[in-house]
Amino acid sequence: MKGQFKFIRLLGFAAIILILHASSGAAQQGAASAAMSVRVGDESGAAMAEAKVTVLNVDRNQSYQPTSDTPGAYRFLFLPLGNYELKVERSGFASLIHKLTLSVGQDVDIPITMKVAAGTNSVSITAEDLPVIETSRSEVANTIDPEEIEILPMNGRNYVDLALLVPGVSKTNTGNNERFAETSAVPGTGISVTGQRNLGNSFVVDGLSANDDAADLAGTFFSPEVIREFQVITSGGIAEFGRASTGILNIATKSGTNTWRGKAYGFFRNHRMDGTNIFAPVDAATNTRIKTSLTQAQYGVTLGGPIQKNKTFLFSNFEREDLHKSGYITVSQANVNAINSTLSSIAFPISRIDTGAYPTGDKRTSFFSKADMNLSPSNRFSARYSYYNIDSPNARNAGALNAISRGTQVADTDHAISISEVMNVSATSVNEFRGQYTHSRFQAPGNDLIGPAVSISGVANLGASTSSPTTRNIDLVEIADTFSIQKKSHFLRLGVDFLNNNVLISFPGSIYGTYSFTTLANFQSGNYSTYGQAFGRVDWFQNNPNVGAFAQDEWKLHHNLTVNLGLRYDVEWLDAGIDTRKKNFSPRVGLAFSPGDRKTVVRAGFGLYYDRVPLRAVANALRGAGVDYKTVSLQRTQVGAPVFPNKLAAFPTGTLFNLSTIDTNIKNSYGIQTSLQVEREITQKVSVAAAYQNMRGVHIIMQRNLNVPTVSASVDPVNLGRPNPLYANISQYSGQGDSYYNGLTISVQDRANRWVSGRLSYTFAKAIDNTGNAFFSGPVDNFNLRGDRGLSDNDQRHRFTISGQISAPASMSTGLLRTIVTGFQLSPVYTFSTGYPFNVVTGGQTIQTTAARAGVGRNTGEGFQYSSLDVRLSRQFRAKERMSLEALVESFNVLNHVNLQFPNNTFGTGTTPLSAFGKATAANDPRQIQLGLRLSF
Repeated sequence: MKGQFKFIRLLGFAAIILILHASSGAAQQGAASAAMSVRVGDESGAAMAEAKVTVLNVDRNQSYQPTSDTPGAYRFLFLPLGNYELKVERSGFASLIHKLTLSVGQDVDIPITMKVAAGTNSVSITAEDLPVIETSRSEVANTIDPEEIEILPMNGRNYVDLALLVPGVSKTNTGNNERFAETSAVPGTGISVTGQRNLGNSFVVDGLSANDDAADLAGTFFSPEVIREFQVITSGGIAEFGRASTGILNIATKSGTNTWRGKAYGFFRNHRMDGTNIFAPVDAATNTRIKTSLTQAQYGVTLGGPIQKNKTFLFSNFEREDLHKSGYITVSQANVNAINSTLSSIAFPISRIDTGAYPTGDKRTSFFSKADMNLSPSNRFSARYSYYNIDSPNARNAGALNAISRGTQVADTDHAISISEVMNVSATSVNEFRGQYTHSRFQAPGNDLIGPAVSISGVANLGASTSSPTTRNIDLVEIADTFSIQKKSHFLRLGVDFLNNNVLISFPGSIYGTYSFTTLANFQSGNYSTYGQAFGRVDWFQNNPNVGAFAQDEWKLHHNLTVNLGLRYDVEWLDAGIDTRKKNFSPRVGLAFSPGDRKTVVRAGFGLYYDRVPLRAVANALRGAGVDYKTVSLQRTQVGAPVFPNKLAAFPTGTLFNLSTIDTNIKNSYGIQTSLQVEREITQKVSVAAAYQNMRGVHIIMQRNLNVPTVSASVDPVNLGRPNPLYANISQYSGQGDSYYNGLTISVQDRANRWVSGRLSYTFAKAIDNTGNAFFSGPVDNFNLRGDRGLSDNDQRHRFTISGQISAPASMSTGLLRTIVTGFQLSPVYTFSTGYPFNVVTGGQTIQTTAARAGVGRNTGEGFQYSSLDVRLSRQFRAKERMSLEALVESFNVLNHVNLQFPNNTFGTGTTPLSAFGKATAANDPRQIQLGLRLSF
């Protein structure tokens, strides 16, 4: 291991020397724009310096100036995404016009061969011979283009789900069916890249952070109508991207053009068109499952166009969702009756539990507006504002084995303002400035504010929610600047980014009291295993400055060989007395080689990627210091332990309190990423790529108890023989987790080939680690971390997706068939994946007060496979040249396949498993049908 780190340091120094040695350089394009390189030569291959090269954005009628100091070589930087016309002219030669579309992060390399004009200076329009694959890109990345975002069925219209079309990406195995993860107000933000935690990803919108740094998740919601392109970088990201150890989810938003265009749209659902969930309640009279209520309306309007032609452009969107649906509690009726009988006999203070359907849903509003301005031919400015509001009852914790009392609401309001300016400093240099301010207010009050909370292993959970914060407020300021300069074969980018979070987190935790029972019989007798309760203050404020700097050089050693050399440095300042690591240097090396006909490219990458420390963990350490907030954890026979279901009126005398700390010398976790990819253009529109990706996660944050009990309460009723007699449990967050991922991926992309387009992704992978998905995951044995080494929570051996569009061919002969099918489009998305692993537990606890395993290793259970086909069928009716009406029907899980979720992992204490062991506690949605209308004008 030491040898590996020595090599990494040497690689870093080598990168610094090479970058400084380059008089100037050429990195891959930035996070929110594209670039174009043009090499002009004659038929003999000689460079042609006198050619006139112009690039026109046809959407805005704007021309862009190249940077160049090499004969015959021209480079166009920070080009807005969209449709372009490239024109090359020289006296005595036939002029060439290329038409192409540029996507986010793209760096297209176009060789031009000028031919002597035959008699006249003719013009040749050649769009077919443009490169399909990017020959300069060295990272493993996939881009979901505007057509896919427009046509594919999206259940809930959640932009995050677009990432699941990409190989190497899967849903995070959270072990529950919560729509909102931690403090995020974005539904379904559980995205695992290369088998890692979703905490290791970074969301970037228009080159700026879009993260909730409290929990390291997506920060806010965007309607698909405002997303122009969605890029997922799964390995080998350039040095411009930081503060993430695994994946980059890079989003570019839409802008206005020179033509006023708009949409008015609506999508509508009703349960009468849907299938029935297998956990829906049964009608005793008919012995059939009752189809529970669901109504949903999603509607909005989009408008974009010129405020001043060729100069100032506006794009805006408003969208609203009203969703009323049911979740399902799957506690058996027999267990419900037994639990309620016991609750009544002891006069339990909260309402009784039930099984079956419970109401949930949301009211969601989003607004987006963006202005783009040409201040001068060499200066472009952009500003955007976004608003997001959501209110969702029973949004978290309820469902499966959790009673509705365990649930919490989610209510959130976000405002964000950002600006950017791109300025040509000289003929060979460009500067880009970006800045933003975000004001986010998140609330998640619990349904039960009395308590106590009750957990019966493998049977049911009820009472107050104790697992997550009830408030998370963030005020974020970010300022970034990047300077780019081109000279000869190098393109150098130097950048700095300052980001500051002011965060307030409220986390009552066990302030309402919490009881844990190993079996239903123990619950009925009041024989609990542990009781916990907290006392004191619940609000904690943090200030979190971050600074990142990078240097990136794209070195064209040859027209078919590109070497990307980058070095990044990140540092963050944290509260709780943490002395953050100051040596987070991240060297990154990439190579792109396109031999022969340039229809094949070989990409290789290696680098370090440092992550941020979740501010939730820091807040927990501030709260758990034992000064303003104290917690007690007691076994039933210990001194001061209450009788079930009583709570303690004050911190009990004669007992010791728990500490929750963080290693003051904690190191930022980081990933060592290695990748090798081969991509081949099969036809003009079809490409195939195969890749190997290796991910080594180091210093992953996890939780350990440093003061575990050593004897039972019958031997030491005060402190259970803990080594430090002054405290009870001492939980510490530290960077002692690690992970290993090896994956092979295959992807095929057909880019609108006549009447069909499509994308296929397959991943075969294995992920191993020694800690769970959450940063507060801990080992079963706090002194044997290797004993927890096993399959990752996110290990998904096989994952396959195929998506695309089938349209009626324009070349179809006239007649009745053409009349019938013209205007129809069919857009499917099919997904298959193997099951996630799960821990097999007894339902009891070890002497270290961790969940006892049933004599097997970590994550040795195997969950359920997933298979679903989503389909959109649409028909467009054109009223005028610029006005059309599209009617559509979407069906999610159209085959009504039963996709089971979350096996009951309680095996029991005997040699024979309990009857409920391994059985599903929830199921994904059955078939759902949605109708829609979209008016385009």
